[in-house]
Amino acid sequence: MRDVVVKAKAKLGKIPDNEFFLNLARENDYNKKIDIISQKNPSIDQSMDKRTIERSNFRYIFDELKSIDYFLQGIESDFFNLYFSKYEILFLQEIIEALVNENFTRNYLDFLANPLSKNFILQEDMDLEKFVESNKESKYYRTLLPFLNKNMQKENLIFLLSNSLMKYYYRSLIKLGKKFPRNEKDKILNFIGEEINLANFQMIYRLKNFYDIDDYGIFNYLIAGGNKFNGKRLKELSILPIEDLLKYVSAGKYRRIFKNENNIHKEFRKYQYKLYQSEITKEESDILYVISAMNILFISGENIDALIEMDDSFSIDERLEYLIVR
Repeated sequence: MRDVVVKAKAKLGKIPDNEFFLNLARENDYNKKIDIISQKNPSIDQSMDKRTIERSNFRYIFDELKSIDYFLQGIESDFFNLYFSKYEILFLQEIIEALVNENFTRNYLDFLANPLSKNFILQEDMDLEKFVESNKESKYYRTLLPFLNKNMQKENLIFLLSNSLMKYYYRSLIKLGKKFPRNEKDKILNFIGEEINLANFQMIYRLKNFYDIDDYGIFNYLIAGGNKFNGKRLKELSILPIEDLLKYVSAGKYRRIFKNENNIHKEFRKYQYKLYQSEITKEESDILYVISAMNILFISGENIDALIEMDDSFSIDERLEYLIVR
């Protein structure tokens, strides 16, 4: 495993530094932004529009994942691939949303351009039922099948399917994480548990603010396996009024995640970044080191995508404020 850690360190060394992001944030002209990016990634050029560049960035990082996995074996390779299947699930969620909202055909070519599309059977004329039935061999089939209910409202269907997929994802991670030797297993389960805590806090916040769900029903949408947050503690959090929830979280180690309620996603990603940096610094687990390194690579890509999207209607400070990490 030490060889793959060396490979991961080399990839971290290629990540753009703060000066790169500052230069990108200061630039208003789209073509000049592309010039800056192409110095780090020669595959990017002026002929590409924003969407194409986003795809290219993702394809580059996806290839980096495969190059790391090449040096992994056995359970480490299985866990690495399962962990990063979260991007496959995000892609699957996009497909489902398009199918439910009946705009799949319009987005069909975009979906095919995603390197993860090879994991699914996609046809231009699909509806949700045809997609699910065509992908019976997929590991997600049993999770998707119960939702072929034509009487369910679109918004509820999309939310419930996404929630079930994330529960399946974390259950699978925990199950595989428990198969590692004891000295490695505890570190892995704590790492997964921290990510589950963040997902649960975000879910509680979303449900209380944007969905008409009874407080006592919120617990049903949460994920088991959080670090030091068992079922009892999660139920207690679920029934707190939103003001009390924010006070509770703000009094502990997660105090910064609700600091900016206008950009919750960024605050959660910043905490995740801190978690990944901690694993890089500690170097206590080789598999968590390489996973954290690749997570940081993904975050760097997200920062680039965000700065490309922002035009001259954003000030430099506003552009930097939207970055996940500076």
